[in-house]
Amino acid sequence: MADSRSVSANNQDMTTGSIMKKMMIFAVPVLLSSVFSQLYNVVDSIVVGRFVSAHALGAVGSCGNIMIVFYALMMGMNVGAGVVVSQYFGAKDYKELNKVVVTLIMVATIITLIMVALGLPLGPAILRLLNTPEELMGYAVTYLRISFIGLLGQFYFYVGSFVLRGMGDSKWPAMMVILSSVINIILDLIFVVAFHWDVAGVAWATAIAQAISAAVVLVRLARHEFLDFSLKNWKVDTTKIRPILSIGLPSSVQQLALSAGNLIIQRFANGFGADLVSAMTIVTKLDMFAMMPINSLSQTLTTFVGQNVGAGKDDRVKQGVRMMTITILALSVFLAVVIAIFGKPLMHIFTTDENVTSIGVTCLYIMVFSYWGTALQQTYSGLLRGAGDAMIPAAIMIGAVLLRIPGTYLLAVVPGDYRGIFYCMCGAAILGGLVLLFYYRSGAWKNRNAVRIKNKPAPESEAAD
Repeated sequence: MADSRSVSANNQDMTTGSIMKKMMIFAVPVLLSSVFSQLYNVVDSIVVGRFVSAHALGAVGSCGNIMIVFYALMMGMNVGAGVVVSQYFGAKDYKELNKVVVTLIMVATIITLIMVALGLPLGPAILRLLNTPEELMGYAVTYLRISFIGLLGQFYFYVGSFVLRGMGDSKWPAMMVILSSVINIILDLIFVVAFHWDVAGVAWATAIAQAISAAVVLVRLARHEFLDFSLKNWKVDTTKIRPILSIGLPSSVQQLALSAGNLIIQRFANGFGADLVSAMTIVTKLDMFAMMPINSLSQTLTTFVGQNVGAGKDDRVKQGVRMMTITILALSVFLAVVIAIFGKPLMHIFTTDENVTSIGVTCLYIMVFSYWGTALQQTYSGLLRGAGDAMIPAAIMIGAVLLRIPGTYLLAVVPGDYRGIFYCMCGAAILGGLVLLFYYRSGAWKNRNAVRIKNKPAPESEAAD
């Protein structure tokens, strides 16, 4: 049954009012979160590259691809929960929303502890399986073990952030990311520059910063006006696990497939030597930074679609999707031009090694041609998740990822040309974006909503403004 409680200033109800204004108000804090999240990753890389060595930077990059495998399950569950939360919030059914949040926290704790127990002993073996260059192994093992210890804080922060965003509150997660970033940067300088802890200092700085931000965001949830964390409510509602998994599991599988594909491609790249591994680490950082505005708008679209699907406002969904598609495509072209022009100076921020810089600039010049394909991917995967359809988009993206593996082998490994790795990345991004566009236009996604909300509000006519 719907609840009549009013929405606070922190919670954006995107089912009424100006579409673009509501989405932009929501998107700005999400973008700030992404900027500061990537900022401390970038600072980690700069500190390691400048104050330790290029090989230490390569080791951190190698570990990153492994940790992404573990983050995939975290992200999938929380994406699923965020969509379910947004739909119940749009329907103003706060009792069921509370059950989703409590169930998520309890299940998330168990899953994270299992991942830590598996990751700590298996980490070094995974590095060797991936043919990590021997000169990177010592740094990589140290960084990986500490990163596993920090998983619990990371997971709780994801839980809190996605739940709050589902309720239209993007401000609190942004403030927590800024807090975490500032703490992380300060600890980087203390642990690495002052204490000379090398990559261990960077890893501990990140783990501590994430734990602090997780604690604060969980306190915010506990005091939230729409949530009741009384002892009587602390029980797993199995009926809420199904819709979370229906949306989250395909997202997790997609991320796992992407991560597994990246690990295989990382193994191919390792065969080209430490300089390419170091260059790819920097290129990945720059690419992630460039994609932040697009990712932020995609996350905004997910929440917008989720709330309006929950409120039964299909026409409003169509208007919002059309506006956001144009915005994201235009932004992708702008970002591609910026990266192409400033590629070399950006590489020099991370390293003074000219061979690493030369390789990285070549890779960036190839990557920017696929940004419009990535824009389509982010737009349509975001809206389809918000509508409760995650299975088909995940299958499309997995298919594109799987094609990268034989493509990379044929275009990079066989001819001995590392550029083939990036040609395949571009092809996969463009292919995935186009297929998602065609799937959206087919309209088949409209009947695949994983969440079934009782007494859904009657649709209202809204102006796009």
